[in-house]
Amino acid sequence: MVTFAPKTVFNPPRSPDAPQRAAKRAARGRASDLTVSVELLAPEFTLRQLSYFVAAAHHGSVHGAAVSLHVSAPAVSAAIAHLESTLGVRLFHRRHARGLVLTDAGNSLAIECRNLLNQAWELGSGRMIDAREVQGWVHLGCLFSFAPFVIPPLVRKFQTEYPQARVYWHEGHHESLMEGLQTGAFELAILYDFEVPTGIECTPVRPAPLQAVLPGGHPLATKRKVTVAELAAEPLVLLDFPRTAEYILSAFSAAGVAPRIAYRVHSIPMLRGLVASGLGCGLLNFCPPFTHAAMGSLVSRPLECGLRTPNIVVAHSHRYRFTRPARALVDCAEEIVRGLALSAGGRR
Repeated sequence: MVTFAPKTVFNPPRSPDAPQRAAKRAARGRASDLTVSVELLAPEFTLRQLSYFVAAAHHGSVHGAAVSLHVSAPAVSAAIAHLESTLGVRLFHRRHARGLVLTDAGNSLAIECRNLLNQAWELGSGRMIDAREVQGWVHLGCLFSFAPFVIPPLVRKFQTEYPQARVYWHEGHHESLMEGLQTGAFELAILYDFEVPTGIECTPVRPAPLQAVLPGGHPLATKRKVTVAELAAEPLVLLDFPRTAEYILSAFSAAGVAPRIAYRVHSIPMLRGLVASGLGCGLLNFCPPFTHAAMGSLVSRPLECGLRTPNIVVAHSHRYRFTRPARALVDCAEEIVRGLALSAGGRR
């Protein structure tokens, strides 16, 4: 009878840290599986719900969002409630006098949702495949003082060069434009770089120094530049907006003189009309040529003062991700703004 010795299996010696390495490999495998599975899962909210939330943030009311989207108000309310429940944050303060006011969390989410909706729209329209095509929309804010000189030629140029894209424009004061950028009401704004809050990024386009605005034929119009002291001796037509008035009056206080305020006005057309009629002088950063048969004309001269020269800029939130329509609109806007006549000029 033949017997066989038992087979001996050779096991190489294991290093002391072998169990730890094996545990790490297993953990990495589990983490990889978990990452893949999470990426493939759909979130617990829809793009439609996000669009309802963005519309409510833009209009500041459930009713306004429902009207703009052609849906019922309860559908918008339900979408907002679902997002708040799913995300575990409060998105709006409900105030009877002001309607819906975004919370800090709501501000951040509104901008991210706009980015996501723009990207989803690009994907759905196939524009991610054809990088040459510019389609879609951009919401643009523009400072009221030069909006009539910027928006019409900008819209015409943009529509001519990019017929498949559209710009929705809004004009407003500095504070409302900054608030709109922070809340995601619009993506871009053209304004001065005054008191820019944290989180807003600006691309300078051109400087806009402060100018003395004078009636045609005024003695100071014969000078190349006008000093603050010389202007202080004249009746002043003050553009009386909170930040604008403070900025203008700071030019006098920095020079150690006090202005003779003759009129306080709340529009640039009124300021120009009073000055052209010889009823005073003014200070503006943007003063295009003006002539009126019944009132007369304006001239403007650079003002010698110690204030910082502001810039006309294109501003956006630091969280905003530029789309192709937005980049195309910025290019058009920069060309329009650089071509503006900022000064009324006039003969000396």
